Order: sequence, then structure tokens, then C-alpha cells
Amino acid sequence: MSNEENLNIPQPDPSWDYYIEWHKLIRANAQLKELIEFISKIENAREDVQEILRQDISKIIATLADIIPPDEL
Repeated sequence: MSNEENLNIPQPDPSWDYYIEWHKLIRANAQLKELIEFISKIENAREDVQEILRQDISKIIATLADIIPPDEL
């Protein structure tokens, strides 16, 4: 996430009940934006790109799953 984008998002009070979840969502959002930017520059499918996609998507899923574990959904 760029500094400019980060400045547009109000920083919550650390005592807020959802402060940690908020940070995890911000991190997942930044990871997703980076992945979208990366994939938008790729013209043809390649195995190395597929592996990068798998790894990055797994990171995003892990970040989100850490907020609410899958067994609680």
C-alpha cells in the first residue's frame, strides 16, 4: 500500500476491540493489491507465474484465516 493510500485510511485507537483484525485486513488488502498489480503485467501464462500466484494467494488466505479460523465460519 502506498504512503498516499495509507494516509487516507484513518488509524484506529489501539484500544479498539477490532484493532488487530483491522491491521490484518489492511495487510491482506495490500497483499491483494500487489498481486493484482503483478498479474496485470503478465501477458502469457507461465509455470513460474502460476507458482507465484499460488504462493501469494496462500499468504492472503492465511492472513484472512488468521482473523476468523475456517472452523468458525
